[in-house]
Amino acid sequence: MKKNPLDDISKTIQIHDKIITESTELDEKSKRAFLNFSAHIERIIRNQDPSWKLNSYQRKSAISEFLNYWNNNISPDTEMFWAEIAANNIKLERKDPLKFALEKNRFLRVELGIGAQKYWTKLKTLKAVTNRFSQAEISKIDGIITEDENKRIGILKKCLAKKNIPKSQYLKFGECMAYFANTGLFPKYMDENEVQELYLIWKNFKS
Repeated sequence: MKKNPLDDISKTIQIHDKIITESTELDEKSKRAFLNFSAHIERIIRNQDPSWKLNSYQRKSAISEFLNYWNNNISPDTEMFWAEIAANNIKLERKDPLKFALEKNRFLRVELGIGAQKYWTKLKTLKAVTNRFSQAEISKIDGIITEDENKRIGILKKCLAKKNIPKSQYLKFGECMAYFANTGLFPKYMDENEVQELYLIWKNFKS
């Protein structure tokens, strides 16, 4: 019998829902949002939502939107999701941000750098990662993460020393603050007074 593609989509959503529900990385509010979104997507692709009548292209676009999180995130949950997709022989194209980092020697967005910084020590021990990357590539990712950290703390220290954010660096400064706040790395480089001064410099920035 010919495989019904909607069965694969439903299985993908089941995998998504299970990982989201059991996640230790997401808070309850985020979990509810993800689960509501997946339920909405399933109604759409099965044309069970009366406000949506999709052709095959639109249905494919809806699936692509659903996969956006799993294609643009670095975390143990993400590796678990794609491992389950492979184990169930579901044919979905993965856009791997770690491969992008290897090719470009950088992370595409600060959120990906944050994910790599937070989880790479654990991720590089997982079979899903060691089977996908050589030891040389894993070492290279180590270096990319370190370089990302060093560049970002360099920007913050320069702004702290000058007590000013150059206009051309304002967006990058905000990214760096988010990076260190979300990775818990501020104490590695600065005391609490210096961190508070950075926030004050940021608050008083004049465009």
